[in-house]
Order: sequence, then C-alpha cells, then structure tokens
Amino acid sequence: MDELYVQVLSEPVGGCVPVPLETLITLFTLKYCRQSKSYLIFVLKPEQKPSFNVRITGFTFELIMAENIVDVAKTCQLPVMLVGDGTTCVAGLCAILRQVVKGAIEWSAGHRCLPLLGFRQGCLMACAESSVWTRFCEVDIISTVKDLMCKDFLPNLVTLPEDVARFEIHMGQPLRIHNIHKKNQDYINSKGSTHLILKKGVRSSMEGKRIEMGQNVEIELEHSFAEGPVMTLADLILFPCMHIILQTVCNVYLQPYIPLTVQWYERVKLEDGVQEAVSIIRDIPNKIVDDLYVKYVLPDVPKQSLYKSDPKRYKPRNRIFTRQEDVETSLKVVEQLGIIVDWQQYPFGCELEFDWSAVPYEAHPEGGQLPAFRMERKGQQLENLAKAVLKVAKPGHTLVDFCSGSGHLGIILAYLLPRCRIILLENKEQSLARARQRVVKLKLMNVTFCQCNLDYFCGEFDVGVSLHACGVATDLVIQRCISQNAVFVCCPCCYGSVQNNHMLTYPRSQVFRDSAMTLRDYLVLGHTADQTHDEQNAKTDQGKICMGIIDTDRCLQAEEAGYSVMLAKLIPESCTPKNNMLVGIPKNWQ
Repeated sequence: MDELYVQVLSEPVGGCVPVPLETLITLFTLKYCRQSKSYLIFVLKPEQKPSFNVRITGFTFELIMAENIVDVAKTCQLPVMLVGDGTTCVAGLCAILRQVVKGAIEWSAGHRCLPLLGFRQGCLMACAESSVWTRFCEVDIISTVKDLMCKDFLPNLVTLPEDVARFEIHMGQPLRIHNIHKKNQDYINSKGSTHLILKKGVRSSMEGKRIEMGQNVEIELEHSFAEGPVMTLADLILFPCMHIILQTVCNVYLQPYIPLTVQWYERVKLEDGVQEAVSIIRDIPNKIVDDLYVKYVLPDVPKQSLYKSDPKRYKPRNRIFTRQEDVETSLKVVEQLGIIVDWQQYPFGCELEFDWSAVPYEAHPEGGQLPAFRMERKGQQLENLAKAVLKVAKPGHTLVDFCSGSGHLGIILAYLLPRCRIILLENKEQSLARARQRVVKLKLMNVTFCQCNLDYFCGEFDVGVSLHACGVATDLVIQRCISQNAVFVCCPCCYGSVQNNHMLTYPRSQVFRDSAMTLRDYLVLGHTADQTHDEQNAKTDQGKICMGIIDTDRCLQAEEAGYSVMLAKLIPESCTPKNNMLVGIPKNWQ
C-alpha cells in the first residue's frame, strides 16, 4: 500500500488538528475521493505558518514525529507519497493529488473521480515552471490564501486578491481544450431544435435562428468548471482555496464584483461529494468588521485566460526574439560589458578511460530502448558527463540525476559507482517507471526515485548532474547545487525557453544584472542560441556564440557563489547541437 505523508502543526485535539494549506487540500481531496489505496501518516512538524483547523473524524491515520520519516520521504517537501516498493517518492501538490485520484479510480471501477484527470489523464501534469495553469493552481492561489490569512483590511475597504481577479477573467474567456470543435457540435446536437444565443464573433447570420440537429455551427462554450465543461482535479484544488477566500472576505456581498467566480463556486459545491469534503474545514475567520458598508475593489488584471496557449497572453511583437537587428543589439551590450567566453580546450574528465563493453545491456542506451539512429550520439553525450562525474565522485557520496528521464545517465553512474547513492529525479511518471524497470533488472540496490519538480526536492547530496535539462531546469539544477555546496555537471538545452518565473529571474549573474542588459536583450540571446541547426545554416555560428554567452552568465553566477567553473564542448561536438558542458566545483569542496 502507498504511504501518504502530510504535515500537521500539533497533535490532534477533539477530533481536529491545525494543518498547513497543502495538507488541508490533500485531506479535502482524500475526503472527496472517499477511497484510496494510500496509508495516511500525519507528520508532526510545528512551524510558524498560516494554519487551518480541519476535522479528521473519519480519517484513519498514524501520527509520527518529523525525525521518524523514512529516509526516502525526507528528500522532498511534504506532502509526499511513497509508492510501489517504497523506493519512489512522489512530491508536489499536483503530483500527489493525481496519485490520490488514480488510487481511487483503481480501487473502484466507475468511480466518480474518473473524469478528474481530464483528457489522457493530463490534468495538471505539466510543471509549474512551464505551465501558467499549473503554477496558478499549485503556487499562486496557495500563496494568495496564505497571504490573506496574515493580512488585515482597512475599515470598510477590501481589495480582493489579484489571483481572484485573474480567475474571474479566466472564467469569462473562451475554452481552450482538446477537440473544442467536436464538443461545440456535441453541445448543439444535444440541444436539438432549440434557440441558442450565439456569442459575439460567431456568424451573425445565425443570430436568433433555430439550429437543427446535426447542423454544423460554431458556438463558444463557456467555462462551467475551471478547465471546461466537466469538473477536474483543478477544481478540487481551487475550491477549498476559494472557499477560504470567500469566507474570509464575506462572500455574501461579492456577487456584483466576481459573478463568474461565485457562480463557479456554487456550481462546484453542488457536485456530489464536495459538501461532505468541505465540511472538514473548520473555523475560517471573517475579517470583515462591518459587512453592510464595506467597499470591495477588484484589481485590474490582463484580460486573458490562465492557459499558456491563450493568444492574448503574448503580443506578437514580443514573440519575435531573433530579428537580426535585435540580435546585434544584444551582442553589442555583451561586447560593451567586456565579457569573454572562457572556453576550456577539453571537457572536464576527458582523460579518463570509459569502457562501454563493461557496461551491461540494461545500463547501456540500447537497453533504454533508444532508436538506433540516436544510439551513437547518445552514448557520446553520456560518456562525456559520466567521465566528469567519475572524476569527482567518492564512495559514500549522494548523486542526483536531475531531469533523469528514463535514467540513461543515472543508471550508468549507479552501476559504475556501487558505493554511491544515486537519486533519479524526474517529473514524468512513465519515464521514471521505465527507469525503475531497468534498475530492477540490473538488481541495483543504490538507486532511489523522486517523481517531482525540482523545487520540491530538498534532499542533501554531493554531486548534481543534468543532461539536456530544458531551459530554466538547468538553472534550477545549478541553483540547487549551489545551495547544497555540491558539484554540478550540466549540459544545457532549450536556451530559448528561459524565462522569469516564481523561482528564478534572468540574467543569473550579478555581473550581467549590473550591466545595461535588459531581460529582453537576454531573451533575444537565448532564442538565438537555439539556432544551432547544422553547420550549413548561416545562423549556426551566431547561435553558438549566444550559447556561450548564456552559459557564461551561469558560470559567473556560480563563481560569485564561490565555485571554480569550467566551460567546454562535448567530444565530439557533433554528438549534439547543444554541446556545452558546465562543471562547477566549490572552492572549499573536499
């Protein structure tokens, strides 16, 4: 049975216990799902943070002290779930709740949770660094509720949280879901011979006309729920958050200000099981002193949905980052800064011997079911990074293969370094499952797995490695390694995907920040760095220069943190267009 660890802030008293918001949402979801194959463990970890009183009658749980959590679960922030044989830790609110829902579905065929994971079970699968929607559900609205609990309002004046305004706008925008055209037609067909009010932008010739069964007409379906016409896991996360917000600022008077949000709230509340689940939330404070005379203010936010694909989210001119005049302007800023890319002649560790014939089939790229045309180049990439790690790793060290995929690099290291502990960290469940199968066949006993995003990993380690961690992921790896005073070995990828987010801002180094370089200048360099298509392409040389500049910014950041850093090309350079390798070693590292 899976083990689900959630934080509580004190021991239960009178059938209730104070918990952080993440625990409240987890228990709310468990209550809604009714049945789960998870064994619930309350972890007593007192902290100074906004707390929420929840009723735990009906839950079966074990109470333990924080120091008694098993080692695998200690590597990630609570809540966490241990799945399978206990070597895999799942972390992050969205990932945890996806597992809870899956457990309920597996437990009971035809369970009401079946639609919650959406099309191809992809609801909230994307990481918060790349998905606006996941970030809103997993980060933004959580922070909003916590901030609200610590906030006092002026007499008779309540400024509603910005994220409430964002959600209100979102609920009024067109749906952006899979196969929207088919769902439009299904909706029309279900109405039969009825009058439908068509929205602005739809063919005016149909306005007010009778629509017959099967007639091919486009309408704009509205957001009945947060993601579309049916309730999903996103609604289960957002509902308790909105419930707390609305109760705190007195929802009786909010209808004129956020009508779509209130309508959504009332609709979700009527869904089977929601009233029972929300009843666990106790004693929400009302911060409005005089309800009759209070004035509410709704912040002004962009008129766009919370979907990343919403065309309103980006101005077309801001998407064109590789116009030659912009590239030359950005390169001029770097030139004026006097930055020189310091290339090492050979990659770190290249002098070591590496015998592929000594690597068993399941640890070889071929055992990872790579296509034949990728096999040679993948092997060359892995060899470069493995040599760098082998040069610094010592018995007893913990190594983390960040964004490990199906474990190509981490499994090789686990086999070659049997006295080291290897953690494979990956947010894609299926990729990690393939890695686990290979580890089992190899009978490796020094590997554990973390299914989570980088920001939920909090374990201690000595060496961090990543091969083609996309965009901001490479910077998250470097940042995590610096925080642990650990060696990093990184081969970056997707330079054009770097962007400011809730964890990182760009440029990374103080040297670049103190210069005349703007964020836009930096993004231009990143997008140009991805134009390393082939040697015959006219943009390739320029792209390589920009790759070097972005990675130099990363090197300078690490040097400012007390690291010695080496930047070189993989051998041979043809093994991948993204062939830069950064190795950072703390100057006080033993």
